[in-house]
Amino acid sequence: MTNPVQDRVKTEWEKAQKEGGQRVDRIREIVKAAATEALAELKDGSSEIETQGRKTLAEMIEQLKAKEAAEAEAEAAEATAAEEPAEATATAPTWAQLLADLRYLANDRKVDWAQQILSGLQTQIDRFDADMATEYGDRYGLVRPLVRGVRSLVALAYRKLGQPAEPAAPTPVRIEVLDEAETAGDDSANG
Repeated sequence: MTNPVQDRVKTEWEKAQKEGGQRVDRIREIVKAAATEALAELKDGSSEIETQGRKTLAEMIEQLKAKEAAEAEAEAAEATAAEEPAEATATAPTWAQLLADLRYLANDRKVDWAQQILSGLQTQIDRFDADMATEYGDRYGLVRPLVRGVRSLVALAYRKLGQPAEPAAPTPVRIEVLDEAETAGDDSANG
């Protein structure tokens, strides 16, 4: 004999499981579609950001070039005004073009940048020296000559960067051409 209540509960339970499974499948599809759409938006957004970043970097490089041109004209005391930077084109330049422009600017400015770096390094070494002397006192005295030696090397490098490179003085060269007969006679006389 079967129990009608148990049968009904069992039927209802199977029906709920079946509907639950269908709901899980629908929820899985919704989550999957949402994740796909979110990733597509991220991909599109990141490419837009990357393109905008290249455009912005290109504009900054153009501004630096325009500033350099204006400074060069001012130094040359020309009365002409500096040219306006070129308007940004619709497409962003490639990373290779941007890096080439940056390398050009770096080569032009490397002495100035090196001097700034060395000046900052001198300041940091001085600050380190003072802090260590205050904190460790006599115990720091053993290391202090080494720190001051590094400071003097940095100062020497800074001074050398500031000096214009002097061309080496030409050294006269004297060339003598010897015949075989002269060298053979010298060898026999020396031998």
